[in-house]
Amino acid sequence: MGRDSCLAEIDPAPGYWREEIAHVIKGRGIASFEEYATVPRRRRRASLRRPHRQAVWALYEAYESIRTERGVHDFNDVLSLALTEARRRTGPPRYAAVIVDEVQDLTLVGVRLLHALVGDAPNGLLLVGDGQQAVYPGGFRLSDAGIDVRGDRGQVLRTNYRNSKEILDAALAVVAEDAFEDIDGLRTPGRRDVDMTYHDGQVIRVSKSALDEHDQALLEALHGLPPGARADTAVLCPSMRAIGHYQRLLERAGISVCQLEHYDGRPVDAVKLGSYRRAKGLEFKRVYLPEHDAALSQSSAAGNEGLSETAHERNELSRSQLFVAMTRARDVLWLGSVNR
Repeated sequence: MGRDSCLAEIDPAPGYWREEIAHVIKGRGIASFEEYATVPRRRRRASLRRPHRQAVWALYEAYESIRTERGVHDFNDVLSLALTEARRRTGPPRYAAVIVDEVQDLTLVGVRLLHALVGDAPNGLLLVGDGQQAVYPGGFRLSDAGIDVRGDRGQVLRTNYRNSKEILDAALAVVAEDAFEDIDGLRTPGRRDVDMTYHDGQVIRVSKSALDEHDQALLEALHGLPPGARADTAVLCPSMRAIGHYQRLLERAGISVCQLEHYDGRPVDAVKLGSYRRAKGLEFKRVYLPEHDAALSQSSAAGNEGLSETAHERNELSRSQLFVAMTRARDVLWLGSVNR
């Protein structure tokens, strides 16, 4: 549907348009083209004129037709069905309060669902989020969900209790030029003033000319950990391919690995291994980011006018994901690079 349409003028990669359907159309619960034609596409930089939006809508309708024919639901459908059920119920809310962390990575439909569970009860809804730590495309404002945080209903948290100053400074340097819109709609600069409570910590940068040298340096660092330290150590990667590579590398070197998707928070004497996204909300004494700048191959050219808007958007999201991964570290942040 999309390959031969005008969408290829903006981005020929199907992933961008899959995200458009998942996070903008279905994530916002949009039910008609006329609504989609005028909706603000938050955190989406590429400008879509009406013909482009018509092509996206045709793609969306084709997807929905095939999905319905096969009798399946995607994750957005599950949330929409739950929202319909929550709104169908009458009487007082069944819940006294709803508390949500990492709210910036929910969809608008997800936020509406949580709001519907508790209504406008006093102190019924507590949302905590940071737009700078968004790891998914798209976005929303709380006002879009009918949630008013004006006045003293919204508070900005400025104290960092996890990271040392050196680690946080290194992380903020990655996103310093990326202003972002927080969930309350406030435009915020990438480098923010933060109060620190913890000042011990270390950033270790390792740069090698070849991947095998880089990987050997990582193994030496992990082998050099004191007994029991692996229980609070994580190796984080930007992609599933990288996760597979480093799982094989560590296991061949006799280093026990616990996949983050199987990690339940209880201490286990193994290095935790997972993606930047999977690490969101977690923290470790030591975090190792092999080839940490590989996913940012074009980010240094953010001012290059030759890059498309969708490429700028992907780079900005990659930097946000890296920022999240770096700020998982409390004591030691190891940053590996390969100078190809």
